[in-house]
Amino acid sequence: MAASKRKQDKTSGHPVASKKPKFGKESDKSKSASKKDVEFKKSKKPAKPVPKRTALSVESDSDELDDDDEALKEIKDDGSEGEEEVVEDGMDIDEASKENGDGQSGSSKSKESHAEQKRLIAERKQAKPLGNILIRGKKIWEQIRRRQLPANERKKLIDELAKLIKGNIKELVFKHDASRIVQTALKYGDKQTKETIALELKGTYVALAQSSYGKYMVVKICHYGSPETKKMVVEEFYGNVRKLIKHREASFVIEDCFREYATPIQKAALLREFYGVEFAIFKDAKDPSASLKYILEKAPEKRAVIMKSLYDLIAAVVEKGAVFFNIIHKAMLEYILNAKLGSAEVTEFIELVKEHVAAIAFTKDGTKVVMRCLALGTAKDRKSMIKALKPVTPQLAANETGYLVLLAIFEVVDDTVLVSKSLLLELQQNILNLATDKFGRIPLLYPFAGRKPRLLPPSALPILQELDELRQATSKKDPETRQAELRTHFSSALIDGVAENAEALGADSFGCQFVSEVLLGASGDKATALENIADQAAGDPTTEGHIVGTAFGGRMLKTLVAGGHYNSKAKKVDLTEPPINFHNLLYPKIKPHLLSWATGAGSFVIVGLLEAHGFEHKSDLVRELKKNIAKLKNASEGGNKGSTVIVETLK
Repeated sequence: MAASKRKQDKTSGHPVASKKPKFGKESDKSKSASKKDVEFKKSKKPAKPVPKRTALSVESDSDELDDDDEALKEIKDDGSEGEEEVVEDGMDIDEASKENGDGQSGSSKSKESHAEQKRLIAERKQAKPLGNILIRGKKIWEQIRRRQLPANERKKLIDELAKLIKGNIKELVFKHDASRIVQTALKYGDKQTKETIALELKGTYVALAQSSYGKYMVVKICHYGSPETKKMVVEEFYGNVRKLIKHREASFVIEDCFREYATPIQKAALLREFYGVEFAIFKDAKDPSASLKYILEKAPEKRAVIMKSLYDLIAAVVEKGAVFFNIIHKAMLEYILNAKLGSAEVTEFIELVKEHVAAIAFTKDGTKVVMRCLALGTAKDRKSMIKALKPVTPQLAANETGYLVLLAIFEVVDDTVLVSKSLLLELQQNILNLATDKFGRIPLLYPFAGRKPRLLPPSALPILQELDELRQATSKKDPETRQAELRTHFSSALIDGVAENAEALGADSFGCQFVSEVLLGASGDKATALENIADQAAGDPTTEGHIVGTAFGGRMLKTLVAGGHYNSKAKKVDLTEPPINFHNLLYPKIKPHLLSWATGAGSFVIVGLLEAHGFEHKSDLVRELKKNIAKLKNASEGGNKGSTVIVETLK
């Protein structure tokens, strides 16, 4: 199943039985004997670790085994399983090995007793309902799940298994051992076998979803089944979503169906049940929209009932700790989008989720929920949410949508000192990884570049613009003042990051953008960082791995030489104040190989030097270039556009 992206583990919740401690005389006796007997009471085989219970998974680790897996348990034809020999407590091994009065050794008697026990176990298994099916099914299952089993042999065994379980699938899937047999038939069986299993289980999917073992069967049927099968399974949950989403086992099944297998219409139908019992019982096929806004516009008189029903269900799920489900995030978003601003609906909802924002913020809908909570909450609410988000700040920054939560904090929280103390340190500790990440670089550079298209993807701008109106009632500080304060707080840490990681940043496309934005936008002492970046340009530019050999490396150097970003609308460079004078640092580094720069990949960097304001070595540069005008013309004729511009400039 596609629940591999989910990292949270789900514990069983069952109490673990333990022996009561002994007191009095028995306790005293056991103390004196414990040291003496401890070595004899050890099992001959090491204890097996108890497996941890994890979230649902389509690919079970035990579905397949290598042929040479020593841990493979041998299942005999009579249904008995290999068992460990156990030494009886208090039995002396030396005495047990001696012959008794009948002339038989203790070990011989033990073997006979053990064989009798195994025979009785096998008889009891065969006497159980479907015993013969279970015994033969397990034998086939052990063979099928071997990775190296030839395809033709696997097909024969699957066909035999399909015939064996046919007509008894409903009884088998609720048993912990038999359920795996059916799952294996479903996984390796042909299309007809899959459809037969799915149809035979029709009408039981609600019960299966609530079963500790049956829930895996539901998920695998959706994963391996046809679109028609998935549709049948999802529709069987109609009318039961409110109950199942609060169930410890079934909630994972509903989440997976909503996120992975349901069609858009089915997703809407599942979500509508959150709005009340009426929507669970009566399905409107002609109007399947899940938009709460649309529903409230059609029936405004039902608003109070619907909003209360939705809030109560969300609160019940949050109380159970299942706040990481996508379907819950979608329900939360519908609620907060339709809550009346300034009303108790907003304050109660923020109070409910503010301690759980770290689990909500990593999905598309969850990100929007947290952003609106930040925009609508009080200063105290925002402080609580920032505290909850602090431990996951680096992960949030690198998340496809989660980075928007950090941008929302930058946009709405007036206390910039709190923001820098809480989040900046977390970001700084991962600065290189984030600076070279597609999304991680955005929160780091937002105080410097703001909403510029060169930083933000097109989809992010409308989402941030929604906050502008919401924050008017809760944020008092001017947006430009807030951004200027953040820029001051971030500058020193990011300049140090450039100075310490100049080589690594210069070798990465996003890293080069990071360097440009920080050195042009930050305030403070940039001398060391500028010098270290200039050092990366030293040496022969034609050698492999040189910074100018990449398009992004040359673009970064040209931007720094120009002293600002090029404004395409104004057709000029927006110069940084005070100027960074990178050109004066760069020229001595590249002068020994100036001709290679002017006729190679770095030709536009030379053009930038010729056009740069305040370049102290311009006359020397022109003189050196004119000495090699013939080679520059040859490079121009060879197709080097930068060399062509240089030749034109020198005329």
